[in-house]
Amino acid sequence: MWNSSISKLVKFLVLLFIAYLLDKTVIASTGEYIDYILCRNCGHEIIHPYHLIQMPSKLAHRQRNDTIGGRNETLIQLFKNPDGVYFEVITATKANVTETSQSSDLMTWFPGYIWTICVCPMCLKHIGWKYQMTTSENKPLSFYGIILANVLQESEAESIIHIPRAYTS
Repeated sequence: MWNSSISKLVKFLVLLFIAYLLDKTVIASTGEYIDYILCRNCGHEIIHPYHLIQMPSKLAHRQRNDTIGGRNETLIQLFKNPDGVYFEVITATKANVTETSQSSDLMTWFPGYIWTICVCPMCLKHIGWKYQMTTSENKPLSFYGIILANVLQESEAESIIHIPRAYTS
C-alpha cells in the first residue's frame, strides 16, 4: 500500500517536471511568455493576457501601468464604490466569468456603459464587472473590469503551491 502511494507520487512528480520542461521549451521557441490571470480563490483561468486592454476612465482616483500576464503597460485604475471600498481594476475584452446580476447604470465608473456583477464560474468569488455600451459612440461594445486583488498571475500561483510534508518526508 505504502509503495503504491510513493510510486504514484513519483509518477506525478515526473509528469509535472516534464510538463514544466515542455512549457519552458514552448516559451523559448516562441519568445513569448504567457502568464494567465487566475482566480485568487480557486486558480480557475479568468483571462488570457492577450485580452488585456486599456480602458481609461476619468472617474479613476489614480492610474498606473504595470506588467501583468507578461504584458507591459497594463493599465491599473483605482476606483471607489459608494460604500467607500477601493478597487484596483484591470480591463479585458474577454474573461472567463459568470454574470450574476441585472445590468445597472447606477454609479458606473465608465460613463456610457452599464455594468453587471461577475463571479468566478468555479468558486463564485466576485471577480469584477462586465461593462456594455449604452451609446453608439462608445468603443469597445463591451469589456470586463477585473478586480486586481481577486486574481493573480499564473507565475504567482506557482510560487505559493505547497507540497504537503507527508510527501516530502
